[in-house]
Amino acid sequence: MGALDSGIFVKNAIGCILCGWFFSTATIFFENEKWSLLSQTILSFLTVSILYFLLSFFVGWIPFSLKGFAIGIGIFIPFYMIIWTAFYLYFRFQVKIMNEGIHKRRD
Repeated sequence: MGALDSGIFVKNAIGCILCGWFFSTATIFFENEKWSLLSQTILSFLTVSILYFLLSFFVGWIPFSLKGFAIGIGIFIPFYMIIWTAFYLYFRFQVKIMNEGIHKRRD
């Protein structure tokens, strides 16, 4: 078993922190009620994908090549779509529950 390279560890740890920060702060687009859901989603997707790929190339998670980028996109987009859909369905369900609660109080 080899020794842990502290430089690689720190680089990956900072990369993980920044990646989490990108994804969590990009949700702010969904708080602007003046924009359509499509606009919010496009802005969120562009923000996280650009920042994620720049970070991934720098840290070395994805090889800086056309093939690496193509494979990264091929993995990133389906995961983004699955997570977006899960959150959309969750919040739609929450709205339904709240609306039912409002109607019960009125009756």
